[in-house]
Amino acid sequence: MMMTKTWRDYSTGIAWGTVLLYLLLLAAYIGLISAIYNASISLLAGMLISTIILYLGFTVVHEAGHGNIAHDVSWMKPIERFMGWTLTIVFLIVPFGLFAKIHDYHHAFTNDPDRDPDHWVSGDTWMEASLRALTLPLNYLVLMATRFRKDAVIASTHPSSLIYFLITFSIASSLVLSGYAMELLIVGIIPIFLSSYILGMLFDWIPHTPTRQQGRYQNTRSYIFPGLKFLTLGQNYHHIHHLYPRVSWYHYQRVFNLIRPSLEKNNAPIEVLFSKTQPGFGESVYAKEPSSIDGIDKLTLDVESIEKLTPNSVAISFAPLNGKTINFKAGQYVTVTKLIAGEAITRCYSICRGPHENKLTIGVKAVAGGLLSNYLNEDLKVGDELTVAGPFGEFIYSPSAKIQHQSLVLIAAGSGITPLLSIAKTALSRSGLASTETKVHLIYINSSSLDVMFAQQLAELESKFPEKFQLTPLFTQPSNNVNRRQRKNYLSESTLVDLLSADGSIKLDSQYYICGPKGLKDTVTKTLNNLQISEDLVFIEEFRPEVIAAQGELHPVNIVLPNGAAHQLTIAENQTVLQAAQQSGIKIPYACGVGQCGCCMMQIEQGSVELKSEAPGLLAGEQAAGLTLACLCQPRSALTLSCAAG
Repeated sequence: MMMTKTWRDYSTGIAWGTVLLYLLLLAAYIGLISAIYNASISLLAGMLISTIILYLGFTVVHEAGHGNIAHDVSWMKPIERFMGWTLTIVFLIVPFGLFAKIHDYHHAFTNDPDRDPDHWVSGDTWMEASLRALTLPLNYLVLMATRFRKDAVIASTHPSSLIYFLITFSIASSLVLSGYAMELLIVGIIPIFLSSYILGMLFDWIPHTPTRQQGRYQNTRSYIFPGLKFLTLGQNYHHIHHLYPRVSWYHYQRVFNLIRPSLEKNNAPIEVLFSKTQPGFGESVYAKEPSSIDGIDKLTLDVESIEKLTPNSVAISFAPLNGKTINFKAGQYVTVTKLIAGEAITRCYSICRGPHENKLTIGVKAVAGGLLSNYLNEDLKVGDELTVAGPFGEFIYSPSAKIQHQSLVLIAAGSGITPLLSIAKTALSRSGLASTETKVHLIYINSSSLDVMFAQQLAELESKFPEKFQLTPLFTQPSNNVNRRQRKNYLSESTLVDLLSADGSIKLDSQYYICGPKGLKDTVTKTLNNLQISEDLVFIEEFRPEVIAAQGELHPVNIVLPNGAAHQLTIAENQTVLQAAQQSGIKIPYACGVGQCGCCMMQIEQGSVELKSEAPGLLAGEQAAGLTLACLCQPRSALTLSCAAG
């Protein structure tokens, strides 16, 4: 019986094709040096040849960085590293160890404006991208000294980088002192930037533009044309490299043909140059707009507008992609991520628009000590990029034709108004199936009228729907200029009963949506329970961080970090080592967290583990040799793990 091949069949054993390429390039570079020394070719010809050698040589360096030359052959590993180091010498300013680790971050955070080091080569125009591609190696050095200055993974490369710079500085100095400064400039330095331009465009801008998506199927494109794989060394099949980074470059097309049905099923941007029946280059809508098949997108979005709502709150609207925004339901939220002081901060913010408005807007109130909320209120500018993921949440209102004469009671405090504003707009909108019969009563609690978020929009709803929308504002600290609408009363049980009795909500079998602090939720749910309101009619918004509760047998796990520090944890069988370590404040080096990049690879010194899912960053041979990934491995016995610096 013939077995069906998988991508793993193309990521095992020594990559002899890459070894051959290395030997040919080594011979070519030696020949080039000899020709320049003997003046048998012009410096301009030498510059062209050097650029081609550097362009092709990058593939060897790139493959060595991913471990794709030795793969699972352990004795080949030192030779693989030697190949990577020797070819980066001619790049002069890009140490192999630094490149290998920083490139892992590109895979882990593709298209993330803060954490993808190759996002530097972005831009809406070819000219802008070209200028950035020319300086990509310099940007790596800037990142090493700034953003990644305290990063444990990058810091592990500093000793080898220092040795590298001493060697390249010595070589360059010797050439200058020996009278070969012009040769060094024209044949050595200029080709570095020329090849950087070609590589930056082929590896970064062309595969990742204009996509603003960070999902694994939409974060890059594959573009097909006969012979193109030879010019790009397979990088036109960029999906394969990002989905399965351990596959050798000359197998990309085979694996692409193998998994193409899966790529198409998952809305991966696949483009065929000069085709009349398939999207041409840059034409796939999947690269231009939200298109994940599970309805949850992770996107890089531009800030389109910032509206000041109160002294400490703003409404942030994001520019659509190709005229479209994420497909959300009223009441849902998104997560926003921003790198602040070297740490990626992610928080949940509710959407305050109705789905019918085709606009993504969130409300953000600054809180004391809140890094992200204060940044968004004080430092964010129009045109800035943020990572936005979603939509999430089960706090959902959906108009239904089956529900007639429906009444909604929305109870909010402070920034809890954001999802309820979306619900109110949706319920009152004529695009809703039951909109003409829906009545909405919003009870909104704040300290004073100065703290009311979306005051203008609420006033507009009152004016537009006088018979359907009722607003009851309550204030715990009303201003001195008290008017009849400023009632000094935090919502008590008796107050709520009076309000619901007055508007007839109890008799109408209303639905109740509650968003606010715990005290408010407790008061409202207790009151509704006393009124014998069915729990099926009560909806409460809860933002909870994703913490994996311990389930199953517990195992002692010893972890030895690259700096020699040892930690002991007790981890349940349903938790990964990385999850448990993060919850305990232990910093295991990692990047993607989903088993692709291999940054969290660890050696099993004792015990057994099970991987929770497929691990593209871990080969079968490596697994057989006792290696595992902290982000995926779950203990099945007492366990000791170690990770080496490198």
